[in-house]
Amino acid sequence: MKRRQNGQAYVEYVVGAVFVVGALFAPVFDGQSAIGFLMEAFQANQESYIWAMSVPG
Repeated sequence: MKRRQNGQAYVEYVVGAVFVVGALFAPVFDGQSAIGFLMEAFQANQESYIWAMSVPG
């Protein structure tokens, strides 16, 4: 019985990772994926940071 269970955690990890990656790239709203929303949020944050650093103060 123990021999058949070797590697089961690895298979579960791979299935979970594939599910998470698939969910990130699946279209969510207006055809844009969740990863697209995250990238836009990071870009907006970076632009705000650059603007704040350029303001003399």
